[in-house]
Order: sequence, then structure tokens, then C-alpha cells
Amino acid sequence: MYCAKCGKELPAGSVFCLQCGSNLRTTAIEPTGKARSGMIAGLSIGAVIVLLGIVLIAGVVVVAYVYNESSKRDVGANQPVRRTTINPIRQPERVTIVDKAFPVGAHQYVYYTLPLKADVTHVTGHFTAQGGSNDIEVSVLDQDGFTNFSNGHNAQTYYNSGGYVTTGSIDLNLRSGTYYVVFNNARAMLTNKVVTAKIELEF
Repeated sequence: MYCAKCGKELPAGSVFCLQCGSNLRTTAIEPTGKARSGMIAGLSIGAVIVLLGIVLIAGVVVVAYVYNESSKRDVGANQPVRRTTINPIRQPERVTIVDKAFPVGAHQYVYYTLPLKADVTHVTGHFTAQGGSNDIEVSVLDQDGFTNFSNGHNAQTYYNSGGYVTTGSIDLNLRSGTYYVVFNNARAMLTNKVVTAKIELEF
């Protein structure tokens, strides 16, 4: 042991310092190896506890993060896939009713049926007549109009060539229903006509 006042090394169990006479019961210090070892051991255990606490907290954080990410993936997997829909541009359909040359006898008529199912159908066409005076009368009628016409009565028309003509064009929009395009040669007494026509529907 050592004197706390003068630092003199003294025998163990001394009450007074042999150097300066100080009372060793109140001033003596005993820096033994055991005390130092106890302090070091205490510090080591504390450091280990702190380190274990840090590792434990870090582990909990990592586990929580992994669980959260896994939950997000599971939720995303259960969600319906959103697909971007692109509305295609509808191309109009064309149907040819007649595209040829055909005879129309004297005092007779020839007709072609236009069965229109779309809300609005664009009807276009062109015709040319040959024979005699090279003329023909062309009309577009609905069902009632065609019935009246075929029985020799006046009929409402959606298109009329304005009497007998050599050539003409048709361009009109019609709603759904049944229509007829009529090539009439009833005025001719003896002469047959040859009509070249092309009539198309676009819807």
C-alpha cells in the first residue's frame, strides 16, 4: 500500500505513514491489480451489453424493413394489372351494290336493293346510259316509295336524276332501313338502254 500524502510505499496493515506520519485509515490508497481488473471487467461487460443492444435493434429494423417490402410486393401481386387501352380508329366499310353494265328494256325498270343496317350510311354512285337518246331516269326510294312507284303511283324519292339524263352521280346519307335504287326506262317506246353503273355503300 502507499501513503496518500507522500506516496511512500508502506507495509500492508500500517496505520500511520513511516515517512510523514499521516493517518492511513483516512488517506491511504490501495491501487491493487484486483481493483483495476474489476474496472476493466465492468467496462468490458458494459460494452458487450451496449454492442448486443445495438445489434438487436439493427436486427429488428432489418426484419421490419424486409417484412414491409414483402407486404408491398404481396399487395402489388394481388392488384389487377392496369392496361392502357388504345381506342382504334374505325375504318369505314365499303360495300358495292352494283358495278357493271346491264340492259333496261323499253317500258321496264331495273332496281337494286340497299339493305342499310348502320345508323347512317353514305350512298355514292355514278351511272351512264346508252341507246336511243342515251338517257335513263334514276331514283332512290324507301320501301313505301318503291311500293307506290311499282304500282304506277307518285312516290317520294331520296334521290332523283331530275328526269331522263345521260349520266349522273348519287351522293346521299341514309338512315337504317331498306331502300331501292331504280333505273327506269318506262318512257322509251321501243328502245332498250344499256346502263353502266357503280353504286357503293360506306358505313
